[in-house]
Amino acid sequence: MLRWLPVLFVALSLAASAQTLERSIGLELSPQLSESRISGTNSATFTQLDRLDSLEQGGVGFGIGILYESRVDRIGFSTGLRYTRAGYATLEQPAPGSATTFSDDVSANYLALPFDVNFYQDVTDNDRVLFVLGVALQYHLGTKIRRTTYANGAETGTETLADDAVDYRPFVTSFLTGIGYDRKLSTDWAIRFQPTFQFFLNGNLRPDADTIANRNYYQLGLRIVVRRLFI
Repeated sequence: MLRWLPVLFVALSLAASAQTLERSIGLELSPQLSESRISGTNSATFTQLDRLDSLEQGGVGFGIGILYESRVDRIGFSTGLRYTRAGYATLEQPAPGSATTFSDDVSANYLALPFDVNFYQDVTDNDRVLFVLGVALQYHLGTKIRRTTYANGAETGTETLADDAVDYRPFVTSFLTGIGYDRKLSTDWAIRFQPTFQFFLNGNLRPDADTIANRNYYQLGLRIVVRRLFI
């Protein structure tokens, strides 16, 4: 038995050296298209929800974050801190009790603590693809509503509406998935391009007797991550 110990030691050493071990920190930037799914409350009617849905359209958002990533062979994880701006825009519509019209641009700002599980497939020594599944805890930093008013088809001004009376959820969770391409630029640096889809699992408001509709934000974006590698 003892004579096989050197052979076993060499085999284990070769197996360990064949593992892909990698850690990195990265800076992420993500341009996004943002939409929202409207859900009704007990006080909402189908006509009200249908009208809201017909008036709303997608907006442009973005994300920026700092990430830590760890990988062993074909699986790994990433976490960090991420800022996200979601939201939507409304079409021009009549102002109640006035001859003017208006449109809104709604920007919701969140700070997230993400946790993603990454599944890797190496293509070459410097190229790999990965599939991502993740969740994030989102903290609501604030929502800004920028209203533009019109008279006879001409813009007359803009204002930012106060949201003090709106009861936003302070924390929501989101689900994320995506497929990425990662390229090692050198032994120390890599860059990643990762189309992603993120869906907020909770509505943006706390439901109460006055709430007509809630909105679940979702985003389609391209994450660009520059990573600094270390072991």
